[in-house]
Parts: sequence; structure tokens; C-alpha cells
Amino acid sequence: MSKIILTMILAFTLGCYTSSSKYKEPNYNLIKKINNIEFREYKSNIIIKTSKLESNNKENNSLFRILANYIFGGNKNNEQIPMTAPVLTHYSNNNYEMIFFILNKNSIDELPKPNNKNIKLDNLNLNKTISISFGMWANNNRINYYKNKLDKFIEDNSINVDSNIIIAQYNSPWVLPPFRRNELIYKLKGI
Repeated sequence: MSKIILTMILAFTLGCYTSSSKYKEPNYNLIKKINNIEFREYKSNIIIKTSKLESNNKENNSLFRILANYIFGGNKNNEQIPMTAPVLTHYSNNNYEMIFFILNKNSIDELPKPNNKNIKLDNLNLNKTISISFGMWANNNRINYYKNKLDKFIEDNSINVDSNIIIAQYNSPWVLPPFRRNELIYKLKGI
């Protein structure tokens, strides 16, 4: 009996792990890596985004539902669009934004119009970035811990950043914490 339970737990765990890497991600060139800190260069990507004036976990879920509804057919063409990773969140001009990448289209003109007026279609060019990766849940304590580490690295190396911190989460909610992948990203200035 215990072998069956152990096998089921192992299968569930592996299923959760593999489901975390099935989504297409934006391409980038890795410039340099130092432990879990990476310097990258991205090209422009098509995105959809929505925002609210303030945020908490309930609003995070609300923003996610708005964007997920669009890609699952909540648009003028009832077109389904493949889910991608990561989901980005950050503060911009006193708004808390959530962003999904759209990687199966070549221009904004190819996207169906949203049914929800709170969804904006746009391009995002992160250009050159610095990021730090970490596992487990991206809760406030872990975000602050890794942000402090990244900020110290930036200060110690006299690096100039050109954005607020961007939180990137790669996994669906049912992926177990040891297999989760998160990043904190800053756009670099003048590089």
C-alpha cells in the first residue's frame, strides 16, 4: 500500500514539475551570468496588459482572470491564444500592471480586439535587463529578500537601472513550491 501512495505522490510531483515548463517564453540573449543573477537582452514582444490603482492578492487574481479570459476566447473573434510564461507584474505610474506575452503573433494588428475595455494591446521592449531567479512562492517576504540581494549587487557594481522592479512568475498555481520559478527584473539604463 505505501508503495502505491509513494508512486502516486512521485507521479503527481513530476506532473507538477513538467507542467511548469510547457509554456512558450520570450527569447533573450544571455549576456552574462553570476550565480542566480543574469544580464540579458530582449527584443520587442507583443503583450496584453491590465492594471489597477492598488494591488493585493485578491486583485492579482482579478487581473489574472481578466487577461486569461481574453486568451481563452474573450475577444471579438472568440479566438483562443496560447498561454505563455512568465506573467509579469509591476508598478507603473501609480498603477499595478499585469502583463501576458503574446508569442504566436507578429504584430498587434493580428490580435483580436478585447471584449474587456480594461485590456490594452501593446509592445514591450525590455531591452537589456538584470535579473535574479528564485524558487518557492513569490510572496512579499521572498520578493523583498531577493530584491535586497539584487539591489546590493547593483549598488556594489555601480549599475544603473531604468525601471521599477518587475516580478516574473513562470508557474501555474498547482506547481509545488520546490519546483516553482520566479524572477525579479530591472531594465538597465544606458547599456
